[in-house]
Amino acid sequence: MIEAKNVYVSYNRTFRRRVTALSDFNLTVKPGDIFGLLGPNGAGKSTAIYTLLGLLKPDYGTVRVMGEHLYPGSSLFQFISYLPEEAHYHLYLTVEEAINYYAELYGYHPSSKQIKQLLETFGLDEFRQLKLSHCSKGMKQKVGLVQIFLNHNAKIMFLDEPTRGLDPLTTVQFRDMLLEKNKNGVTIFLNSHILSEVEMICNRVAIMDRGHVIIEDELKSLLSRKQNQYEVEFEPCTDIPGYVFVTAKTDSSVKGLIDSERLYDFFDFLKQRKVKLYICALKKTTLEHVFTSIVKGTSNEKKDSFEHQS
Repeated sequence: MIEAKNVYVSYNRTFRRRVTALSDFNLTVKPGDIFGLLGPNGAGKSTAIYTLLGLLKPDYGTVRVMGEHLYPGSSLFQFISYLPEEAHYHLYLTVEEAINYYAELYGYHPSSKQIKQLLETFGLDEFRQLKLSHCSKGMKQKVGLVQIFLNHNAKIMFLDEPTRGLDPLTTVQFRDMLLEKNKNGVTIFLNSHILSEVEMICNRVAIMDRGHVIIEDELKSLLSRKQNQYEVEFEPCTDIPGYVFVTAKTDSSVKGLIDSERLYDFFDFLKQRKVKLYICALKKTTLEHVFTSIVKGTSNEKKDSFEHQS
């Protein structure tokens, strides 16, 4: 559905050296995926979306969406919904005027019933006559969400930080609507810094840094990586073994982490001291943990390589 091969994108900067935004960027999104593109600030995520949409022309490499190269004015855009990270609106329009105007630019004419339903869903119905210049950041973001759901022809949705500025209730509603769209065959491609949201809805993710993808895999595969630590909670006692990394301590319990190879030593310690064990569980892997370890690991490798070369 979406494919990028060996893509390089660079920018000219006035009186400064040319900067590379994407370097050997490779990505594959399959039909029906809810795909999350993750990375720290400045990793190139937004540039990647601009390039996939044909808004930026790569210096090298190839990009295909639905088997074709996108370009401004392409007929394929009737099958694409796009929400940029920070949409810029005609601020003199009201909420309702903006929704109708931008919908017509896409060539579709939503009924008043469709618009009213979406306005009510996102809590904008009472503000339909309010000018965008008087709308909050979150309200403007909701206008963008209404736009992407008005396109009933969409086969792909490109979303750049879609929950930015949204309240928790709207975030949940938006997530449910995305999942429903996906059940109906829409492929979803999103950038997000909110890893917990990505973990809830995405089936595949890619982590990128400094312009290229470090790893791309099924989310469940990343989260099922073998863990070597157990989380334990037990009755307070004296002389806690040094191999127990204590994370919290109260009058009623001690919480800590234990490497798997020392777990049975810990059980023997509890038995000898007649100390009660409350909880013992394999430490859960989260997307945040995977993301942090991969990005930090890559940064350290580059640092070590640089120091070695120096």
